[in-house]
Order: sequence, then C-alpha cells, then structure tokens
Amino acid sequence: MAKTHLTDAAVERYRRPHAGRTEVSDSEPGLFLWITPNGVKSWAIIYRLADAGGLRTQRRKSVVGRFPAMDVTAARQKARHYMRLAADGVDPEMRLAQEKLEAERAATDQQAGTFRAVAEDYIAAMKSGQLVGGRKRAVTQTTAVARERLLEQRVFPTLGSCALSDITTPMVARLLTQLDKSGGPVDETLKVVRGVFKFALSRGLFNGALPTTGMTNRQPPKKITRALTDDELRAIWQAASEQGWPFGAVIKLLMLTGQRKNEIAGLMWEEVDLERKLIVLPKERVKNRKGAHEVALSVPAIQLLEDASAVYDALHRPANTGSAQRRSGLVFPSDTGATPISGWNKLKAALDRRVKGNLVGLSEEDHRAIRAGGALRADTVARKKAALAQVANVEMVPWRIHDLRHTFITRCRDGDENADGEITWSAPIEVLQAAVNHEITVGVTKAYDHGDLQKRYRLRKRELMDWWALKLVRITGGIE
Repeated sequence: MAKTHLTDAAVERYRRPHAGRTEVSDSEPGLFLWITPNGVKSWAIIYRLADAGGLRTQRRKSVVGRFPAMDVTAARQKARHYMRLAADGVDPEMRLAQEKLEAERAATDQQAGTFRAVAEDYIAAMKSGQLVGGRKRAVTQTTAVARERLLEQRVFPTLGSCALSDITTPMVARLLTQLDKSGGPVDETLKVVRGVFKFALSRGLFNGALPTTGMTNRQPPKKITRALTDDELRAIWQAASEQGWPFGAVIKLLMLTGQRKNEIAGLMWEEVDLERKLIVLPKERVKNRKGAHEVALSVPAIQLLEDASAVYDALHRPANTGSAQRRSGLVFPSDTGATPISGWNKLKAALDRRVKGNLVGLSEEDHRAIRAGGALRADTVARKKAALAQVANVEMVPWRIHDLRHTFITRCRDGDENADGEITWSAPIEVLQAAVNHEITVGVTKAYDHGDLQKRYRLRKRELMDWWALKLVRITGGIE
C-alpha cells in the first residue's frame, strides 16, 4: 500500500466511502487512517511483536484514537511509542492496560487517604456510637451532625481533596486565619480537624505528628451562662404565650422542666405518658447515655402537652370515623410535620423582639406589622418601621435558651426564703441531679449502688417539679 504523508488538513478532506472501509497508510511506519461509511475517522497502528529469538512474527492491530480528537502529530507519537515497545517484545496494549490499572489503583488509594474520606469515616463512627467524647461517653448524635455540617461548610472546600500526609501545619493555620477574618468558628474547626487526625491515627490511616500540634484556641469563650431574674422570666413567659405553638410551647415546657433543649424539642408522643404524668426519654436521646430518664410533669406541664395533643388530634383525625388515632411522631414538629423545630436563632430573635416590644408597650397590631413581609401597604410599612425603631432602643441583657436550665437548677437550690432572706428549704442536690439527669455525685459509693434510680427518685422529683411550677406560676402571674 502506497504511503501518504498525512496532515490535519488532508485528513479533513477525506470523504467517507459508500461501502467498506477506506485505509490510508501514513508515512509514519505502522500508522493508518481508517474511514468508515458513517464518516468516523480512526487511527490504527499495525505492528509485529518480537518472539524470543528477536524475530517479529505476531501481527497485531490496535485502534488508538479518533480524528480530530487525536490529530496527526499525536497519532504519530503514539505509533512511535507502540513500535518501540513492540521491538522490545512488549505488547503495547497489555502495557497500556497495566498502566491504566495502576493509575486507577493509585487514584483509589489516594481518594481513600484524603481528608474527606477519613473525615466521613470519622463522622460515621460518631453516629454509630463508636467514639467517646471528652466526658468518657459516646458522642451524641447532635454533636456528630454539628461536626459533619462544620466539615462540609468550613473544611472540605479547602482540605477535602488533600491526602492526610500532604496536609501541613501552615495549611491548617491558613484555613483558621481565613475563618478568623470572617468571624467563623475557629476554635471549633481546630477541634474537629484535630479529631479527624486523631481518629486516623487510631485506625492506622495516618502516621507521624499531627499538623495541629502546638495550635491553641484563639477566640475568647462566647458562652456566658446565668440564671434569669423574675422580671426576665415573666417577660419570656408572656412572649412565649403570644408567640404560640409550637415554639412558644417548647420554651414554656423548658422553663417548667429544666430539661435540655433538644430533649424537649425532639419529644415524641411515644415518650409521653399523660396518665402517669411522666416523660420517659430513652437512653439514646439523653446526654449521659446512662439509661432512660423520667421527667415528672407538673400541672402546667401537663396542660401544655394536652394542648399539643389537641393540635395533633385536630390534624390527624380520620375523616371517615371522626375519632382521633393513636398519637405518634413528634410532639412539637416543624412546619413539615416530620422534623423537629429548626431555625432556633431566628425563633429566638423573634422571641426577643416580642419581649422588647412588650416592654415598650407595642400593640398586637405593631407585632403583626413587624412579622409582616412581602409587598406591604404604606401604612403597614410605616408602622413596622416605627415599631422596629422602638424595639431597637430597648436594652436587654443577652440570654440563651440554655439559661432556662441554669435558672431551674439555681432556683431549686435557692429554694424558699424567710422574711430575712435566709434559705429555709433547698432542693436536695441528689434529687435535683436526678431531675435534670446529671450524674449523681456520690463518689466511690456509686460503684456499689446498683439500684433503680428512676424508681428511687420518682416521687421526690415530682415534688420538686410541683414546687417549681407553683413558684414559676407566681412569678409569671398565672398559666395562660
């Protein structure tokens, strides 16, 4: 077959055959241009493999690419490479297959060793209860989800694709500096990154010094906890009543019980026993993971749950029977009905606005104007602007929802006073610890105590809850 010194322009000019296949031999030894009736132009290399005696006896064909994706220059380079391998007795196709396999294996190994891959295993281990936190207890689901979100938003975009062994101290420092400039959670990010590396070290996925070694926190503590005053409790209770269900009800139940936010916000109907006047939180939903936790319910707390049950029955009453079905799912669901309340920062901000608005005497119309959005009438816009200006001028000591728990514990310990301000009664510490599900501080005796703590403290916790409910009602001015 006559040889042709092909160029890209010449290949472009070749027309497709009506039948069969057109083969054009290039001036480069072994390189052919194949053109099919459907117009596909491919590069093929024909070569002979040398046998043991150095004689080229085995004739092979290999299609290595298509035009124009592979131009003439690239095709000739590929042909020379094939011919060199074939002259040495190496099958080019087998060599390429081996190189491809090794590249895929290297890519897989690199991916398995990336920060993202190890961090995902770290999160999975936390969610399955395999990792122990600072208190020598399994990390909670809430903490696991929070760390997962932090990694996704703050760390993976920068370090996710890096191999653990390639991450250096300056790389981590630059990440933290960027977060610091934007006001991000620097110290929490450092804690989580350090946790991923310690996890990798414990699993044999990393060897050497941690890139976080020597790094310390650079942000001042933001959590300022305190007990609320009578005036603050009264204002918050009133605002929660006005804010309504479900957020307002959750706030009031937190005030009455002193429990943790997520335990009440995520309360399930299966955990509520109105007949026995108890909430029974399973082991998986409490922080200390020591076992189920019973929360005694006072009369105001029962009233809140009965109101919630009325809402549930109204929403879930079958049309054909008119009777309510057995309650299940969340007691205080979000708008979707399937997930707990979310957007706590916005809800808390709205509650604070309501508190401040009440302090300056805003009307209900003013509060509605503040909540209004979208296209508004001119008078509504003016009312909203004036109301927000009044709210902005109110100075209010910052408080956190967790302060409701601090207040409950503080007030129970302060107990009752006489006319001289002296404490005449204070909640026994072990009863209070049982009520809020803190570990009871009995020292070494704990190791010898195998009794049922829920049964032991059930009546005493109920007495404490009833005492506090009565005191809170007096402070807030009654149950609404």
